[in-house]
Amino acid sequence: MWTSSRYTFCTLSLFVCLAVIYYSYHIEFKHWKMRSQELPIATDTITALDNRTFIISLYYEPRVGQLVRVIAIIHVSVKELYCIFHCSSNQNVFIRAEINLHGDRFGFPYGTADLLCAEPSGCDYTYMSFSSTISTNTSQNLLFEVKNRPPQPISSNFTVCISTLYGNYNNVLQMIQSIEMYKILGASKITIYNTNCSQDLNKVLRHYVDEGTLEVVPWPIDRHLQTSKEWHYYNGLNAEIGYFGQTATLNDCLYRNMYKSKFVLLNDIDEIILPIKDWDWSSLMENLQNKHPNTSIFHFESHLFPIKVNNSVFDLWPHVPGLNILTYSLRHPNKGDNFNAPKMIMNPRDVFQTSIHLAETRKQKTNVGEETAILFHCKIKYKFTVEDLVPHDRLMRYNLSLVPNVDKVIQRLFPQQ
Repeated sequence: MWTSSRYTFCTLSLFVCLAVIYYSYHIEFKHWKMRSQELPIATDTITALDNRTFIISLYYEPRVGQLVRVIAIIHVSVKELYCIFHCSSNQNVFIRAEINLHGDRFGFPYGTADLLCAEPSGCDYTYMSFSSTISTNTSQNLLFEVKNRPPQPISSNFTVCISTLYGNYNNVLQMIQSIEMYKILGASKITIYNTNCSQDLNKVLRHYVDEGTLEVVPWPIDRHLQTSKEWHYYNGLNAEIGYFGQTATLNDCLYRNMYKSKFVLLNDIDEIILPIKDWDWSSLMENLQNKHPNTSIFHFESHLFPIKVNNSVFDLWPHVPGLNILTYSLRHPNKGDNFNAPKMIMNPRDVFQTSIHLAETRKQKTNVGEETAILFHCKIKYKFTVEDLVPHDRLMRYNLSLVPNVDKVIQRLFPQQ
């Protein structure tokens, strides 16, 4: 009888213990569920995970397996990060990220990185968060929305990605002229990353946003890291990242427009990919693709237009600050095989990672000759003289459209008193 009672007592004790464990787990799970539902959603373009890791954006990546590609800026010392998938079943799944620090950080301690996070099976999710360790305490985390899931239908033929405006940028006239040229050549959308600019230039940006042409992405990189105008690091340079994190903006713009735009152009605002044989980008790319059907990235060599030519015919807006590209018609000839800082038109769905002048693709890359198209780069350079340069007036064939279009914007935004 005593043995039977002891057995019953042990059974009841075990049952009570299991019940307590289950109840404690249920309460803890309920609390975790409440915490995860209450996590705030990240809204900034740059979000600090800690002082070594900054999350930019998350994009669904079905091309290399079922995973999420996270565009980030990290310190070279970061070796371990965890992606937290917040499943609709209220599970919290930790996946160790594959960290791919881009090779083009040019000696700076911080650089652009891809964090590749494999989807957990059976997890239906919309948001993710991140941690430097595996920890059940996610109360300090922010939720990040995974974009491009599912991919959107293509709505634009050409999107131009511009990065970055900084130093209280005030090149107002050239900004207007470049955007109007992009529109003439076939741009449906222009994306600009803005660290800071003047009030006059901000007025221009608001005009094109209201028009529906422009998307302005805030880029407060200088709030998080010591930035530099230099593209490479050298001893004594007081900076943590080069050229205001330009490569991070280009990669974000690539993925932001991957399923929205047929083609993406990566260049600076003082550059225009200018067809020579064709009138616009549509006819240019149709001809190039017919000749190079397996090419996904086309490189256009830069041609510098460094000196203003006195031309009163086109000197129409002296009250507007900035360069007047219509008065720059002398080109510096390129020499042989020297690297001339090309820029690209690409099929974004075939590109996985990009730098300023080069990108990674599984398909072919093609260099486009200057007889077909050039990268018109209008920038003041004082070391050249007129004798160094050759005439090049290809831009002038657009003046009948460009001049009235520019003038219309200027008369609206900066009417002469």
